Formats: sequence, C-alpha cells, structure tokens
Amino acid sequence: MRLPWITLPIGLLVACAPEELTQSAGDAGVNRVDARVDARVTDRPVVRDTGVVPPRDTGTVSRDVGVVPPLDTGPSTGPRENCATPFDDDNDGVANEDCACTPGMEQMCFERPEDAFRGMCRMGRQRCEGTGEFGNWSACGGSWLPIAEAMNRCEVTQDLMGMTATRAPVDILLFVDTSGSMTEETAAVNANMNRLAMIMGASGLDYRVIMVARRGTARLQVCIPSPLGGAACGDSERLRHINVSVDSVNGLRQWIATQPMWLSFTRPGSLKFFVAITDDESSLSADAFHSTVITWPGFSSYVFHSIVGYESRTDCPTLARRGGVYLTLTSRTRGLAARVCSTDWTEIFTSFARDITSRANAWTIDGDARPDTVQVWIVAADGTRTQLTTGWTYDAASRRITIDPASLPAAGSRVEVLFRTRSSSP
Repeated sequence: MRLPWITLPIGLLVACAPEELTQSAGDAGVNRVDARVDARVTDRPVVRDTGVVPPRDTGTVSRDVGVVPPLDTGPSTGPRENCATPFDDDNDGVANEDCACTPGMEQMCFERPEDAFRGMCRMGRQRCEGTGEFGNWSACGGSWLPIAEAMNRCEVTQDLMGMTATRAPVDILLFVDTSGSMTEETAAVNANMNRLAMIMGASGLDYRVIMVARRGTARLQVCIPSPLGGAACGDSERLRHINVSVDSVNGLRQWIATQPMWLSFTRPGSLKFFVAITDDESSLSADAFHSTVITWPGFSSYVFHSIVGYESRTDCPTLARRGGVYLTLTSRTRGLAARVCSTDWTEIFTSFARDITSRANAWTIDGDARPDTVQVWIVAADGTRTQLTTGWTYDAASRRITIDPASLPAAGSRVEVLFRTRSSSP
C-alpha cells in the first residue's frame, strides 16, 4: 500500500528542524561545530514585506516640449485617378495621367472631376502617345472648363431684369426708286411715311430718318409732310432729305455716293436700318455694298429691310425685275421683306415700324460672349426656367442683347442670359 504524499510549505519544513549539532576534537572524521544553527540565517539580506512598494529609480525625467512628428499613416486615402473615366478623378488638373493605353488611340477627356462637368462645359480630346505596346495619354485639349470668374460654373449668368435697358437711338435710311414704273409706289410712300413716324414716336424711341429721293410734290417725287417733315417738304429735327434722283438700278450706289451728306445726321451707338423701295434689281452686288457699309462708323451691325419684287411678273405685272440683291441683304441681316406690288402699304410700314421698335429694347452684357453660346432664359417667380428660343437677337460687335417687347416676361419674372466668353472657349 502506497502512502499518500504530504506536501508542506518549505518554510514550515525549515522552521520545524532546529537542531543543535556539536563536535568535539576527539571524534574522528567528524567536524563538529559548537554553535547554534538558526535555519533562518542565510548569506543574503532578509527582505521584510511591509506592504509598502519602494519607489523606483527612474533617473532624471526630461520633458520634450518640441513638435511631435506626424504619425506615418501609410499611403494617401484621397481620391485616385480612375482610368475608366474621362475625368480628372484625383483633382490634380490632369486627366488620366499614368493610365496605360494603346498608342494611337483617342478618347474624350475633361481636366476636372465629374461633378464639375455641367452646363456649357464640353469634353476635350486626348491621344495615346508612345511607340511600344503601351503608351500614356497626352494632355487634354479643347475642353471647355469651369470659369473662375463665374464662380466655377461652366457659363456666365447675367440677370438682365436687374439692369436698365439701354434703348439705343434709331437711324433709318430709305431710298425710293422714282423711275417711271414707280408712280403708285411713290404715292404710297408719301402717304405712309408719317405712319412710320407715328409708331416710332409712340414707342418713345429717339429716331431719325434719312430719305434719299427726288424731293417735291410732282408725280415721281417724294414729299414728307409734317410732323415728320418740315414745311414745304423740308427737313426737320428728325428728317434729313437728300434731294437726288434714284433710278431703277442705282439705289445702293446713291446711298454710298451721298454718304458725306447724311453721315453726320446719324448718332454713335444708334441702331442702323436701311429700307430699299424699288421694283427693279441693283447694279451693285450685295457683297460690294456690304463690304463698303461695314467700314462706316457704327454700321457694322446694320439691318436691311426691302420693299421689292420677289415674285414673277405674272404675280406683279408692273414689276421690272426681282430684287435678288436686296433680298440677299435682307436675309443676311435678318431684316424684313415686303412685296412692292402689295396693295396695303399701311401694313408694310406698320410691320417695319414695329420691327424697328422691337429691336431697340437692348441690354449690353458683360464679357465678350461667344455668339453660338448665348442663351436667353425666362425665370418665373416660382423659379421655373424656360429658354427663350426666338424673339431676341445678339450683336457681337456691341455685345447687345435685344429682346422683342412681346417676348419680355410678365411682372415678377426676370430674364437671364447665359454665355461662354470667347477666351474660355477654345
């Protein structure tokens, strides 16, 4: 039978064995020590547990009050370039840098992040350059980027209703063919010139009229009575009558020849309108007339109206020839054309007068707008936006937006013009 082990603490075993050993000189082989052996005595100092932890010697503590270096957090966690998009995803001003491609390929590109591509902004193009199997994309070219001066939008927005419209003065130049076939037409001019003046005056416009035709009261002469004309077919503050003969084909030439006689009567900054009245064709081409007129001060954006023949002699028995040159000038300047054989000249002069007054509601916009980017919008009181696709014109030379009275918004609405400047639109 095995006896169980009894495990006792070492300290108890030692304490329970105080033994007195003595040794006498006569005992052989035995060294006896005549001393009391205390089992608790060791060659190491005794450490007594007092329950108090002694202080640790940590040496001299120095406190670093300098700048703590930044913690190295590894690679940047910002946006990275995505080679699958045409945009500058990491917003460093370069599109698709370090993106591999096949040399010779082309693609669209835009040197801003995707959320900046809106409004009138346009994509550019970039080409893959290199001679090996893989190349790199070239710089993006031809894009229309956000404009810093326009709060980084892709177009300039100008509120017209917050500005006072500049109602430009109007100068109207007419010639009347007083050849033998124009008897009825000359009489119609005499009867309707004051209708033109009445509509112009009622609109509040500052207008002047220059008439180039034979002056007088005879059958083939022009006499403009008061209030537009002066006494005895004379001039007035609004009318200057250049008394020269205009035959079937030389109306345009007579305007040019008499220019020194009437140019001082026009005003800088005025809207210029030509009105040709004839039943024949011009001996001067449209291009020759246009290239001459646009060199005159203030005439770069003239409008040409025509009362001429533009049908066959079957429809107009008294017609000499179709006025193709005049109709070309009218089409080129977005003017109005009327039939010289019409029986209602009252309507002709009324429509011409209304067209002239409508073009005089003008605003000058800030910035040199690229003409093909100009847009006109009506913004209702509730914020609804509607683009105005007709009823307005833009003259690049004067930077002038002109809106027809019928197209102006109702009270509470406003007009905005959006455009890109030439400098920001490569």
